Amino acid sequence: MRGVAWLRLALVLVGLGISAYLTAVHYHGAPLYCRTHGIVDCEQVVTSPESVVLGLPLALWGVVWFVLAGVLAWPREPWEERVRSWRRLWAAVGALAVVYFVYLEFVVIGHVCLWCSAVHLIVLVLLALEVAPAAA
Repeated sequence: MRGVAWLRLALVLVGLGISAYLTAVHYHGAPLYCRTHGIVDCEQVVTSPESVVLGLPLALWGVVWFVLAGVLAWPREPWEERVRSWRRLWAAVGALAVVYFVYLEFVVIGHVCLWCSAVHLIVLVLLALEVAPAAA
């Protein structure tokens, strides 16, 4: 497996871990480890009404997104070209969601979650890996 493929899988696993942690915070009251200072306030973000879509927390949607991203990230030699197209599309969908979530944090909620920001960064890096010439 090439270095880019390993990096892609590692990023997916980290994003999946953060999303699962935030899902546990939502459903099970797990402690939310986030230092609050000024605009940074994870609790305000993850407990806001905007953190739930169609009755499910955004973190759970993140788990679903990263699981599918992980399935797509696993290399399959005969179908690699087709899978690459699906990875690009899925990464673009994730990036569009990130733009909306950042809007919600800054404009609607008025606070930023560092955990969420880490997930946003991971999604954007995954998109960059898909559109960069070296990833092809």
